Amino acid sequence: MKSVSFYKGHRTGRRDFPKGGARWAALLLLALVGAGCIGSSGPTYPRDIFREMHYAQSYRVQEPPRLDVPEGAVPITGREVTYTQEEAKALPNPYPRNTQTLARGQKVFQINCVVCHGAAGKGDGPVADYLVRDKYNRPPNLTADPTLGRTDGEIFFLVTKGIFVMPSFRKLLTEEERWAVVHYMRTLQGK
Repeated sequence: MKSVSFYKGHRTGRRDFPKGGARWAALLLLALVGAGCIGSSGPTYPRDIFREMHYAQSYRVQEPPRLDVPEGAVPITGREVTYTQEEAKALPNPYPRNTQTLARGQKVFQINCVVCHGAAGKGDGPVADYLVRDKYNRPPNLTADPTLGRTDGEIFFLVTKGIFVMPSFRKLLTEEERWAVVHYMRTLQGK
């Protein structure tokens, strides 16, 4: 039986690469391996010829979808009702005043309010002097007038909307947490 080579002119039976072909194959292999190791300062990933969705520009790992909820959409838990300041005056506190609510209100107060109003609500928090120095008013004393004369609904409204330098806590605290702070403020006032 006669052996046949794949390359013209060779009838020796050996299947050789064309002249210099081994060098080219080695260089090609080295280039492919090297291309897989090229990366930024972060971890290196192999090169994808067919890029997948998680490598695409429009989507990154642990990034939420960019579609916003349509304006006016109502969540399944219900939408928080917004009030004017006049409407808020008549609002009663819908949550019971018990040890759990007071503990929650105290925790929220310590995290969000103590820095300006102080631990006892006297308006002597660590930031108070800086506010005065920067031409702002001193945070109000929550245990004195006019706060004593405000209804629970008015205090809830001010915590929700914010006033002067105090930010709005509507998106930072749940409705229940804001009402719990009102209950806790009443304990600071001795009520």
